[in-house]
Amino acid sequence: MANGWKITSIVFIILFVLETSILIWLTFQAIEDLNEEDICMYDICGGNKIITYDSYTYDDRSKICSCYISGEIIKEKKIE
Repeated sequence: MANGWKITSIVFIILFVLETSILIWLTFQAIEDLNEEDICMYDICGGNKIITYDSYTYDDRSKICSCYISGEIIKEKKIE
């Protein structure tokens, strides 16, 4: 068991690298979703001067942006 600490340290290093990689990946995913939501809010639902939408929703799974007036969907667009 003289080398037990070496095995333990290798396991912890691998776990640290794996955890850091997952954290970085999740951060990039969150930033991408926020960018797509900004596209929905500003470009799709907010870019029209004639029609002012009350609210919007962005579904990040289906990537569909929906614009609402008085609770009714007026415009719906898939973000590629």
